[in-house]
Amino acid sequence: MSPFNGAWHGEYDKNNRSYTYQFCRIRQKIYLDILYVSIYQEDNRMNFHLYINELFPSVNSIDELRGYEGLPFSVTVKNKSKYMRLRSDDYKGPPLFYMLFLPEYKIGRYYTKSGYEREIKKLKKLIKSDMENIDHFVKRWYEIYRNPIKTTWEGDPI
Repeated sequence: MSPFNGAWHGEYDKNNRSYTYQFCRIRQKIYLDILYVSIYQEDNRMNFHLYINELFPSVNSIDELRGYEGLPFSVTVKNKSKYMRLRSDDYKGPPLFYMLFLPEYKIGRYYTKSGYEREIKKLKKLIKSDMENIDHFVKRWYEIYRNPIKTTWEGDPI
């Protein structure tokens, strides 16, 4: 879970009509990977957004960031262009292919209770698979955006 003050841990966001979660990890003592998860109840879908910062000075543990304000690391006008939406922004090729055939974070159509359970099981399997292979998405983030924004622990750009 995100160590920052004001981090969302399942709270309801009235503006987006969704439940929001923030997850963080430290890589190589300088990279802060942030995963924002939004669960939209009205249309049975989820969004996963990945954002990466390079922190200065280096960090030994995610717990060292506890107590700092998380707002500078949130989606803002200045850093929105560095947020990658998993399973849509990271695809290569024509969008028609992935829009029609590749899985997304959404409960598909169902007409029975067993159909609903089958769709939930497919969604769980997709999320589990993607989170176990999150480094694939991190690698793709670097291919798209090249370099993370360099910031202090407070989120101020360097």
